[in-house]
Amino acid sequence: MSDSQNFYNIGIAAPNLMVICIDSRKDGKERGRLYSCYSREPEPFDDPYQLLLMMEEVMEKINYPQASVSLRQYGGKPGTDYVRREKPEKVMEQQELLDFRGERATYAVRIQYRQYATWQGELVWMEHNVAKSFNSELEMLKLMDNMRDD
Repeated sequence: MSDSQNFYNIGIAAPNLMVICIDSRKDGKERGRLYSCYSREPEPFDDPYQLLLMMEEVMEKINYPQASVSLRQYGGKPGTDYVRREKPEKVMEQQELLDFRGERATYAVRIQYRQYATWQGELVWMEHNVAKSFNSELEMLKLMDNMRDD
């Protein structure tokens, strides 16, 4: 089975398909790059928390999947929680995302739902063509940790 065949199973056409490239691991923190269809430039991250924030921002910008709960934010201006943003234009097709690779590991992620103030979706470890479902951000991070070659 080729890489792209497995991605069709998890929904390569999903507008929120993202690729996580892990380049290094130091002091228990994975560093790498996040790719989405809405930017040709990668978003570098220095730790898993920063990665999660970047992924959430992509989903908020495209409003997909819609969040069933709006989380409170401290320090924001009153009334700014529901400001409509202009949806960004796609600058890259989902198939192009699959060409990016991390130095240590590469994962494709599709978030299917944002329910119960967390994410549900599927994660594919591209180097080994292994797909796993997850029911929370923490579970996704644990899967990534368990799926790597060390």
